Amino acid sequence: MHKIQLHKNVKAVLVIALISVLLLSPMILNHTAIMGVDSYFQNNRIYEAAMQIKHGNFSFMNLYSFQQSGRIVNEVYSPLLGYVFGALLLVTGTWFKFEVLVNGILFFAAGTTAYFAARKLRVPLKMSIATAVIFMTSISIYGYIFGGTWRAFALALVPLLVIPMVNFYNRDWSMRAMLSLSVIVAAILQAQLLTMMLALPFLLVPFIVGWLKTSRKIQALARCIMAAVIALVLSLNVILPYLELVKQNTLVPPVSMNLQNGTMDLIIPNSDRLDRTLISFILYLALAGMIMFWHKIQPIEKIITIVAIIYILLGSSLVPWQTINEQFPALRNFLQMPSRLSIIGVPLLMIGTAAIYTNIYRANRSEVLKQVVSFVTIVMSIMAVMSLLVTFNKRVLDYRNSEVSIAKGLETTDNVLVVRDDNGKKLNAITDLQPALHSHDLSKLITVIDRVTPDYLPVKVADYSQVNYYQAYRKEIAEQRTDYQHVVKPNGVLELRWQAEKSGTQNVPAVAYYRTKVKLNNHEIKPSQRKISDVGSLKVDQKQGDNVLSLQYVPAKSTMFGVLLATFGWVVALMAVAILSIRKRSGY
Repeated sequence: MHKIQLHKNVKAVLVIALISVLLLSPMILNHTAIMGVDSYFQNNRIYEAAMQIKHGNFSFMNLYSFQQSGRIVNEVYSPLLGYVFGALLLVTGTWFKFEVLVNGILFFAAGTTAYFAARKLRVPLKMSIATAVIFMTSISIYGYIFGGTWRAFALALVPLLVIPMVNFYNRDWSMRAMLSLSVIVAAILQAQLLTMMLALPFLLVPFIVGWLKTSRKIQALARCIMAAVIALVLSLNVILPYLELVKQNTLVPPVSMNLQNGTMDLIIPNSDRLDRTLISFILYLALAGMIMFWHKIQPIEKIITIVAIIYILLGSSLVPWQTINEQFPALRNFLQMPSRLSIIGVPLLMIGTAAIYTNIYRANRSEVLKQVVSFVTIVMSIMAVMSLLVTFNKRVLDYRNSEVSIAKGLETTDNVLVVRDDNGKKLNAITDLQPALHSHDLSKLITVIDRVTPDYLPVKVADYSQVNYYQAYRKEIAEQRTDYQHVVKPNGVLELRWQAEKSGTQNVPAVAYYRTKVKLNNHEIKPSQRKISDVGSLKVDQKQGDNVLSLQYVPAKSTMFGVLLATFGWVVALMAVAILSIRKRSGY
């Protein structure tokens, strides 16, 4: 029986892998790479990680990317995953091949996590695969494919939360269960901190129910605290660098957005978006199933599905977000878009609904109902695949259309782009970016276009009402950087070199954090002596002739220790998970 189950899982994983490749066919067959609104931000991060690995020159400061302005981005934004992707970029050799590989990994990860989560709830094989396919083609995932939204990698792992939810409810406080909880939570946090913070409440109800039912309350609480500590240790590489920057610097906050404009009504079928219509259909199937067959559904499945529906409703326009927008303005920067809540609820809604109808036909012992449920799920999965293929192909065709501008292709506006010539050729259309996407010179894509993103800049005042950080950054840094020579030296040192016709104050396209060591012509400039503009660019007293500005970020020893401890902790944790999995399969 054990071998048969393993064989089924292998077959399921192979099917998911094949569907992942199928979904990539528009890119592969047209040999065309695509990008979106956040792609340049993410690509700068990935290029930075790749170059630090290639040159063995590791630093908290971005040395090779983000206009080589001395910014810190990678170390506070999914650093571990950034290095993994940087290594993949070096292996693939071009941005096009990298996109194909990473998009495939994203589809595959989303499909496999959803599949195993469904199996945890004893959903049959075919239904589990179909549910996984619907999720991997949903809005929760394709946001990265079309727009470069990084949260898709965190959302691809969210289905794994079903595992600790079931363990909590079943009062499983074993070391294996607690370790899996730690690794799952920390893995989602490594992908994106905000997604993990928003998804964490999913665990609350199953924990409370399981804890109240258990007779070993002290042991359960102690082991949960232990799991939380392990998850915290595994996340130190994300948390400590961010806390260090926030404590000692004033950082540009995320852009403020009107919450009402960021809602997503997945409760209403959308005639233009089949994937959203499918989610609406699944939502109403879940509600109808619970209303009609409440007593035949397992409590844990009710909990998972109800919480998922609550998340989807919270992200909709039914909530008075305009009032919340006015009463709690901080949420405009922190949450930005209530739709983040909806797309977190999507995978658990799909998995919970599949589990509900599995229980219904088992409770009624109806083979006909089983076949109908399986048939409907498979049809929806086929519809989801075909819908995404058509959408994907249209996007690829846009990137082959010379009439589509670069700004339109990147889903942004010209005022946040600085477009440069590529070996004397002026870039106008989105098709002009394809040579850079296929070039083995990985820097070309990063240097021909600067996409203005002021995230994490150290400034005097963090207030968008006082400073237009996007335009100030474009004017003072992005447009000025080509007037300077940038040289990266060992030990994380970045130099800006220029020639001045006369001495005096010069605004250089570089920024410095409190712990950045700044030297101008070998003379150190202490933090108290620095002068900066509204966007954080340094104002220095240049001399006539050659000038050299040197930047080197020196993190606190405690922060560095935390980063190393988290990295070592991941090695140990993954080895422990592997050993426990082998022991479980071996039966001892």
